[in-house]
Amino acid sequence: MRRGFRFRMMTAILIVAVVGMFVFALESYSTSKSSIEQNYVKSLDEKMTLQIRNFDDVMQEMYQQVQHAGSEEELISCIGRYMNGNRSYAEGTEVAQKLSDILSFYRFGSTFYLYLPESGKIFSSRDYYAVRDAEDESISFFGEEVRNPFTPLCRISRMGTSPGRVFAYTQPVKNEAGEQLGVVCLTVEERQIYYSLLDYLNNTAGEEYLLLEPDGTICSAADLNRIGHTVRELGTQQQDRMNAKTGTDGLLYTSVEAPFSGYRILCQSDLKGLTTAVREKLIYLVLIALLVLMGLIFTAAILVQRLYRPIKELTDAIDHVGGGDFTARVEERSVDEFGVMRAHFNEMVSRMDEMMEQVVTERTQKREAEINALQYQIRPHFMYNTLNSIRFAATLQKNDKLAALLGDFIALLEASAQRKGAFIPLKEEVQLVQNYLSLQAFRYFDCFETQFSIAPETEDCYVPCLLLQPMVENAVFHGIDPKRNDNQIKVRSWLEQEKLHISIQDNGQGYLAEPDEPSHGEEDKHRFTGIGLKNVEQRLRLYYGDAAGFAIHSELKVSTTVEFYLPISRNEQEYSTKKGDDAE
Repeated sequence: MRRGFRFRMMTAILIVAVVGMFVFALESYSTSKSSIEQNYVKSLDEKMTLQIRNFDDVMQEMYQQVQHAGSEEELISCIGRYMNGNRSYAEGTEVAQKLSDILSFYRFGSTFYLYLPESGKIFSSRDYYAVRDAEDESISFFGEEVRNPFTPLCRISRMGTSPGRVFAYTQPVKNEAGEQLGVVCLTVEERQIYYSLLDYLNNTAGEEYLLLEPDGTICSAADLNRIGHTVRELGTQQQDRMNAKTGTDGLLYTSVEAPFSGYRILCQSDLKGLTTAVREKLIYLVLIALLVLMGLIFTAAILVQRLYRPIKELTDAIDHVGGGDFTARVEERSVDEFGVMRAHFNEMVSRMDEMMEQVVTERTQKREAEINALQYQIRPHFMYNTLNSIRFAATLQKNDKLAALLGDFIALLEASAQRKGAFIPLKEEVQLVQNYLSLQAFRYFDCFETQFSIAPETEDCYVPCLLLQPMVENAVFHGIDPKRNDNQIKVRSWLEQEKLHISIQDNGQGYLAEPDEPSHGEEDKHRFTGIGLKNVEQRLRLYYGDAAGFAIHSELKVSTTVEFYLPISRNEQEYSTKKGDDAE
């Protein structure tokens, strides 16, 4: 019998092994295809990154050249002489010559242009058309709004001998009084940029390289008809430095961004040639998998019938136990492995009550340990912050009131350290807060006012010890501005809908994220642990569960309010750890 079951198990293992091999074959194909594509994309990235850096270097040099020209004193003086003179052609050629003199970028058909709106003239650093009348097309080129000063314009220019697409940077020219005299523009020819940086990349079959503007418009390509259009398969504007995606047309689109200018080089490539051998291997694997699948279907039909019967008996018994019926048992009819499982299951059910009782006991002990850990965690945190306040006061003030300050602190320390219970009346908790605030008032030169509105019917309500102090501490550290004298901290308590409500409000700067870690400079950063508010929230949850609530409301530069509610309790032992577990 045992050998028969082992035989069935070995058969099942063989089936799993065959399926595993099938999955492994498919995974190998997928991995091989993915590896080829990744290596190809990596090589494209390296090749295009080199060229986009070369493009960026050209654009950066142009940007620096045009920035220099916009503030060139000799050019500004020359413009002034022209504007104040007869504005003759000879004087205009002097301005054009000055543009030629300051031009130090002599690549890709670079040309300086200067447009003076008042004169209606355009001046060029080239010998031909050194001075010409401004036409509407040229004026619009100079007046185009530039969102990113580092991104060059790519437009059709009609300022040369014949219209042509150029990359251009513009810069206003202003006199010493800040008045704009005109606009200087530096251009390079798009065709020369293409043949110098992109043309040699197009030597690989199945690849086409394009230069894109930041908005995705094609601005340079081998086919001039494609310039001005967008690549539909590329989708929305790309955000990462390098992007690679496969379009619905089966082509791979890989682009690399220029960090300075924001332009992108895009490679449109066909991956079919790279993965032909892998696809042939996949066809062979599919044929083998079909044969194996037919055998698996026949074998699985037999094995499932034999293996399902004892498993169903066990699952039915487990369902009964899950529904609360601990009298459920499985009949022990065989001596194979399933027989051993039935015996162990019956023994497990018989011990279920004992184990559940043990789990409840351990859970109670764990919860009590968590609460004690939180209680002991917050007290050293509180005493450390208070000692730190006294140290600051002693260092900064050097005042005889230090003796009184120490007296308040000793009273506060005794009140918190000698307390044995986990709960104290709200009246005593408020007294601890008042002692703490007297220390902070001395530290901050009495720059804040504290208002307590404690309803009389709430004073004898029991609350967890050191519940309010972390809230008030955060209000002091994050809400008090020592440069102001109108700082306020308001502490309120009231009864509403069978709940005790408590709020701490300050009129400080507010915040956008939880200010749980005080920040008073590099030195204080290492002295505050930031456990206060989280500690209080965790203790409320452990003591009261869903019966207590905690919320923080803050408005930037207006106020911050910490508000929480908890059940009304006038018995110190009402919400002890053990009772809290029973209630839950």
